[in-house]
Amino acid sequence: MLQFFGLLGPRGLAGIAVAALGFAFFGDVIMEAGREVRATSHLPMLRQVAGRLTPLLDAVITFFLFGALSAMIAGAGSVLSQEFGIPWVAGAGMLALATVVTVLFGLRGVIAAISAVAPFLIASVLVVSLGILYVRGLSLGSPPAALTPAVPSWPLAGVTYISYNIVMSAPVLAALGGSLQSRRESGWSALAGTAGLTLSLLLVYLALVTSFPDVLRFEVPLAYLASSIHKLGGPLYTAVFLAEVYTTAVANLYGFAARLARPGSGGFRTTAAVAGALSMWAASAGFAKLVRVLYPAVGWAGLAFLLTLLAHFLRRTLTYRRRKQGR
Repeated sequence: MLQFFGLLGPRGLAGIAVAALGFAFFGDVIMEAGREVRATSHLPMLRQVAGRLTPLLDAVITFFLFGALSAMIAGAGSVLSQEFGIPWVAGAGMLALATVVTVLFGLRGVIAAISAVAPFLIASVLVVSLGILYVRGLSLGSPPAALTPAVPSWPLAGVTYISYNIVMSAPVLAALGGSLQSRRESGWSALAGTAGLTLSLLLVYLALVTSFPDVLRFEVPLAYLASSIHKLGGPLYTAVFLAEVYTTAVANLYGFAARLARPGSGGFRTTAAVAGALSMWAASAGFAKLVRVLYPAVGWAGLAFLLTLLAHFLRRTLTYRRRKQGR
């Protein structure tokens, strides 16, 4: 949020609006495509929507799933070290272990973990952000001119933010779509998820830009801000942040392992365990660096994926209209 929208200043609000529209639209397209082919990973969904581009997009998504997993492991190590002085290796290792154990329970375990954590996560983000705004007051501050955002303009920031989030969530969204029973369910799921995300994004953005330039010194800015307004604020936001990175790490590891091996098989369990261990090594690059370098790269590479989703939606809509006219 800081690097994509906060460093844009007031223009970041327009970028968030773009992201909200994209989450609703593309989330729905992916879940519906997953429902049509009863997907258990992102590959059947890609074959449904991408055609000849499937091998390229499959490689991009699979590679960046591992990269995002590593960023989440790094984030856990950073926030536990920043707030409690726990050695980075210990904090990162705890999240890696929890992630692997959850994924070993398969898709049901992944969905159960995310479903249990998400309401707490959204509610806590709202409480922390509103608390920061209450204490500090609301102002749309601008960052120092010397700092540049991850993406230079708000339309591109919004589209890139959509792109990397959709790339990372596609495996679980496709598998979730495969478990739905109707077109109505996928549509309402996309809208409900987007509503919670957008409200959270907006309040986090406002808390960040209100607090310039203090927040720019920290790897996990909201943890610092929460600590500054109440003695329990830091521990509360640390719990929220860990819940965020845990659910993201679980989704990414499941998507990565499910692509390389059949879920529930011995190969799947081995892949999940090895990937979890390797992510510790990759995470040593540092959380802020991984976010700044990896996430924009994922976003740019994922633009081709968004275009294939849009083309699939247009084809499906055109086919539906032709059938309706034929009647």
